[in-house]
This record gives sequence, structure tokens and C-alpha cells, in this order.
Amino acid sequence: MVRVPRLLVSASAALLLLLAASGSVPVAAASGSQVSFALAPGSSPNYIFPLMNSIDASNANIFDLQYQLFRPLYWFGDQGRTTVNYAFSLGKPPTYSDSGRTVTVSLKHYLWSDGVPVTNRDVEFWMNMIIANKDNWYAYTPGAFPDDVTSMSFPASSPYTFSITFNKAYNHVWLLSNELSQIIPMPQQAWDRTSASSPEGDYDETSSGALAVYHYLDGQSQTLSTYATNPLWKVVDGPWRLSAYSPETGYSAFVPNPGYSGPTKPHIASFVEEPFTSATSEFDALRSGSLDYGYLPINDLDQRSQLSRLGYQLEPWTVWGINYVLDNFTNPKTGPLFKQLYFREAMQRLVNQPEMIRDVLHGEGYPTYGPVPIHPASPYVTSAERSNPYPYSVAAAKSLLSDHGWAVHAGGTDSCSRPGSGARDCGAGIKRGMELRLTLVYTTGSAVFDDMMQELRSAYSLAGIDLTLQPSASSQVFTELSPCQPKTGFGCRWDLIAYGDVGYAYTYSPDFYPSGDEIFATGAGSNFNGYSDARADQLIRA
Repeated sequence: MVRVPRLLVSASAALLLLLAASGSVPVAAASGSQVSFALAPGSSPNYIFPLMNSIDASNANIFDLQYQLFRPLYWFGDQGRTTVNYAFSLGKPPTYSDSGRTVTVSLKHYLWSDGVPVTNRDVEFWMNMIIANKDNWYAYTPGAFPDDVTSMSFPASSPYTFSITFNKAYNHVWLLSNELSQIIPMPQQAWDRTSASSPEGDYDETSSGALAVYHYLDGQSQTLSTYATNPLWKVVDGPWRLSAYSPETGYSAFVPNPGYSGPTKPHIASFVEEPFTSATSEFDALRSGSLDYGYLPINDLDQRSQLSRLGYQLEPWTVWGINYVLDNFTNPKTGPLFKQLYFREAMQRLVNQPEMIRDVLHGEGYPTYGPVPIHPASPYVTSAERSNPYPYSVAAAKSLLSDHGWAVHAGGTDSCSRPGSGARDCGAGIKRGMELRLTLVYTTGSAVFDDMMQELRSAYSLAGIDLTLQPSASSQVFTELSPCQPKTGFGCRWDLIAYGDVGYAYTYSPDFYPSGDEIFATGAGSNFNGYSDARADQLIRA
């Protein structure tokens, strides 16, 4: 699918807004003022506990809420560059043993907002929690972190140092960007408890205890109405503390954490994140001057001069991620279709990226040809990533379908006329007479995204694929987004899903090195569509 950077609008009355490649939003403005920031239309934070499952792991929760309060061990993104930013990181540059298997990290001297130092015990708390609860963690990939950890050391005598030994020596760039980057120290002295009435303890040091702690903290995070008042969420090491939150809309207000130990300390009275149901309502707020930072919808590009007259400055905001449509390999009815390589190739042949960029995005976009973003610039983009392996061609799509046993009815609906699992048959699990009828669920809130989906529907019809569009609220889309679980029927109904807004679907975080672990590896926590390929797994492991 086409990627398009969101166009960020900032009021000139405020000072520089630093945009990290990860999408986080450190804000600075005139001292004593309040700064308002527009959340992406239809996308608001609704889960505060950093150890999230795949359903709750939205960009809004990670970047717009959690990273404002709780700092990861390593911060990625530096003035638009896709690299580690040690100035904003809790950890100093790691060192490695001669064998390459053991990595040692020294922590900077940060404080939690209750005055307790951030130490290796807080890192140990995180590690114990994800080891015991890895099936509830969206970043988990079987065989990778934390499965590849063989031992850990958190010496009480040296509270600002810890070591982790892995099962073999790994590439240091990958180890930092895809393993150590996943660590978020958590306040053990405040959160290591199994109920509101239990004393803080060392429950995390046993698997059963860590499970009980998780269920308590997860339950507290499900109670959205207490986000601004619950003592648990008052203990932070980030620059902000949550002062107000609306469970109905996701409106969030932050005040400075006076004990913040990091650089670029807040020097404004408050920071407010404003929710919007659509790009139109957000743009209306911009035009009224009620927002300091917001987004200019692509279909309103001709309003640039009006915004400039109002004192706004316009800058592109390129997110480190890829936009794509998920196909449900586990759907009992349509999954057999998606498992056929020829069918996925035919679908891709019907995605006219150049036309979408030209006509729908008015040139404000760039194509996606693979799992590595071509923007922003990075050392991970190869020549293969810059060329389209499946350029738009209705004729090629029709040929792929007819060559594999489908009676093609352009403008109508194709049907399988040659069932079977042979090289020229429809494929295993596809019955004679099955019609190519699919439903695409996508998030509402963007007129441009609506137009892109309509263009996709029209192109599919040219090859006889009947695509029904089902626009839905972001929360509803994420509820559906799961591989099929036959016993409950959960995740078994959807065919195709396009989630996120037009700017991005999957942002590489905390797996900043784009090796695809979390979304393409078999059984990975964010492998929402149940994709599984032995060769892909082998390449990811390598």
C-alpha cells in the first residue's frame, strides 16, 4: 500500500517541536503556557500499562501516552534519523563480552517521580514480567527476546549496572535495535503487587507471582476512568504526569514531572492531547486557532496559505513504518485463498500506487514495495526495496487467476472452475464454484483513506474480485484484529483489514531494526493475520 507522511502543522507562537522517527512527541513552547496537540483522527490512547497485548498495542498508546510517562531503556529517533538517541535514553551505550554473548548496560541516574532511583531492579522487574507473561506481550516472537536469554545479572551492589547473556552472539545493531530496545524499566517499588491492598513486594521473582502482578496491573489499566487519579500511574520517570483523562474520548492532559532527570525538561504549564473523530473536525480546530499542533488533511492542501496567515508552519512528519492491508490466513472460508501465492500476487497487481499518489494524495506520498520503509532515509533500504516487484497490471492479475483455474468475470465475480491442489488449480481448500467475494474492514476518520479504499475496490472489480468495504471505528478494528481462534470464533470472521490512519499502519517499535520479527514470524505477538512461512522464519532467525 501507499505510504503518506502526515503533514504536521505547528503554530509559530510555539518553539520547535522535535519529531523523533518513532513518532514520539517531546514538546517545548513558551514558558508558562499550555500546548495543545491533535491526536490522529479516530485514534486515541486507551491503555496505560506498558506491557501490552497485541490488541492494545496501538501507536496512540505507545507514543501519545506511555512514552510520555515511562521512558524505554533506549530511545530511537534523532532529528528524523532512524538511529538510537543516547541523549534521550535511560541506558548508556552497551558493552559486549569477548564472546559477544553477554551485553552489559550502565544506567544513567534517573529518579522516579516518588524520589526513588531508577535502578537495575526496575529492569529486572520488566524482564521477569515479560518472561512470565510473554504470551500477553505484543512484541513477543517465539525464539527471540526473551526466549534467547540464558541468564541475567542485576547486582544489588552495583544498582546502575546489569548484564544479559544470550544463547549465542548476535549482530550488535540488531541486538540493540530489536532486543534491548524492548526493555522499559518499570517502578518495581510501586507496581510489584498483586492487588490494591497487598503490600509491594518481590512477587515478580516467581512465575506465579509475576502472573498475578500482571493480572492486577492489566486490570487497573482496563479501568480507564482512574487513569488520572490511580497512584500506580502517578509514579513515572518521563517528563510528564497525567493530570486529566477522558475514557470516552481519549482526551489527555499532562503536567510536568518536577523530578524528571532527562534532558529537554518541560517548561510549559501543561500539554494537552485533543481527540478528533475525523480529519475534517481536526482541520476545523486548526482553522479556528484552537490547536498549537495538528495535521493538514491531504484533501485540504490548498488551505496552506490560510494556515500560514494564521501563524502556522507546515512540515512533513514521516513515520518509521509501513502501510499495508492484512489478509487473514486463518479465516476458515477465505484463508485458503490467501495462502495461495498466485492469489496474493494477483491482489498486489491491482494496487495502483502511482495513481493513488498522484490523484488521491496529490503527490504527498511515496510507495511501499516491501517491509522496509524507503523514507526516512536509512541504511536498511536496498535496491530491491526501491523497485516494485508487482507493478499495477489488470491483465497480469487476470492471467494469474485464469491460469490457476478461475473463471474470470471482469465487472462481475470470478468463480473457481478447476478445484484442486495442482500447479494450475485454484488451490487446496478451495471448492468448485467458490466466488471471489471479500470484505475489507478499514478505519474511518480520513476522507483520503476512504478514497484510497474506493480506488482499491474499483481496481479489484476489473479482475472480477468483489470487494465489500466496511469502514469502522479504530477501536472496533483492533477488536477484530486477531488470528482465528476456532473454539471462541474470535478473529475468524474478517478477510482483509487496513488499520491505522492514512499515514501509517505498522510502526517499527520497539523492533526498530526492520527485520520483520514481530509481524511476519510464525506466532509473533503482532502477527495479526496468522502468516506462517518456514523460509521467512529462517531468514528472520538468520
